[in-house]
Amino acid sequence: MMKKLKGIKWFNVILFLFVMVGLLVLAQFFVRPNMEGWDVERVLHYEAANDINIIYDYIYSDEVDYGIVVDQQKCENEETCDVKLTISKGRDVSKNTETEIRAYLDELIATGLITANEVNYHDSMYSNDVKPGFAVYYEPDPIKQRIDISFSLGPEIRVYKASMVAVGDILLHDTVFNDFRLEGDLFDFSPLLENVKSYIEPADFAFANQESNIGGIEIGLSSYPNFNSPYEIVRDLVGIGFNMFSRANNHTLDKGENGVILAESYWQTLNGIISAGSTDSQEKRDQIPVIEQNGIRLALLAYSYGFNGYRVPEDKPYLANEFSYEQAEQDIQKAKEVADVIVVSMHWGTEYQDTPNETQLEQAKWLADQGVNVILGEHPHVLQPVDILVGRDGNETLVAYSLGNFISGQTGLAKLVGGILKFDIIKTTIGDEVKIEISQPQLMPTYNYAENGTVNYQLVPLVESDQRDYFETVQALMENYSNVVDVVDYITYDEN
Repeated sequence: MMKKLKGIKWFNVILFLFVMVGLLVLAQFFVRPNMEGWDVERVLHYEAANDINIIYDYIYSDEVDYGIVVDQQKCENEETCDVKLTISKGRDVSKNTETEIRAYLDELIATGLITANEVNYHDSMYSNDVKPGFAVYYEPDPIKQRIDISFSLGPEIRVYKASMVAVGDILLHDTVFNDFRLEGDLFDFSPLLENVKSYIEPADFAFANQESNIGGIEIGLSSYPNFNSPYEIVRDLVGIGFNMFSRANNHTLDKGENGVILAESYWQTLNGIISAGSTDSQEKRDQIPVIEQNGIRLALLAYSYGFNGYRVPEDKPYLANEFSYEQAEQDIQKAKEVADVIVVSMHWGTEYQDTPNETQLEQAKWLADQGVNVILGEHPHVLQPVDILVGRDGNETLVAYSLGNFISGQTGLAKLVGGILKFDIIKTTIGDEVKIEISQPQLMPTYNYAENGTVNYQLVPLVESDQRDYFETVQALMENYSNVVDVVDYITYDEN
């Protein structure tokens, strides 16, 4: 009996021990230790040893050190995780200066909370939203045992530069186009342009006022008072570098709608150029002409005071742009949406007067107030001053009230002298902000003459002509008015 009782006793002890061991094993699966206050290394060791799934969350904390468990919660869905831990990311220094952040991270390293290898300083980057010396991103990840950080260089500053030249009226009298007629109805104006090619061709943007409409031989070439010119004049101007043309002037409607349509058909064959002021459809009229060079987008608008008594049809306003404040304001606002720089060609002023009239001054100031960058004037057929106006927003606007005749059959010294205006356009972007500067304006006087006023037309820099003494007259005209443009023998370009 005693042996039987002793056997039962040992059996119970063994059974008890077996049950206890089983319960301890089961506890490993169903009872979790309170890990609050543990560091991440201990947590990771426990997770690996017990093959459990922990979901991690992170918060910044001023009270709990970096990498320490702040809170432990049961998982809402026990099928996807065993426990949820919230880990401290330490103090939130993401908005601090670079000096303060580096000092804080050095402190964490010194106290052993992290190692130097855990801190990853990435290359600094440009940012429109973060000031220089502050963190663009600060991403501590205690479980991955790394802190990624990059500091701001501030907004990226980029500078773009382009050169531009502009000339005045190209008005082909019959003496001019007949002087360059080949056999039959073909023309070649390249000999006329040969001596100014080197001053136009290097420019990124090159503007001219094509005053006589290019309807071509189909409707008959003609001269004053109703002009119609051969296509070849524009072909050869493009050939030496011109890529911007105004078609809005008092002669735009000399050959009516048909003349405009024929001209438009030729303009459409040219690549890499823009024109403004006259076209053959409202759809085209509503599109702002834009040309881009060197990262600078330039819009061209063109207007005339009128059309020598010809009226623009009310249902076809696109045939010729007559200036109105309302229409110009609409066009300028549209241009601002698609371009960095706005150039406006204005056919205005009093013929043969070397100073701007009140209307020119009023309209120029209004255009400056609208934020236009450059105003190029034509129609007086003589040179008028160049000035810089300040708009209502503090912007500067370069205005050439009249660039005179570039090519014409007119006579009289003042009408034979024109000018090539050259300036630089500098676009500076600071993040999303764009600044435009018009700099270093130069004016090279030109001389367009013929033997006996009718044959062997030449176009040369004024200083290379027998009227070189007139250079001082041009210089005085510019200096006495505003002295903002350098009157030069020859315009120059930067070597780069």
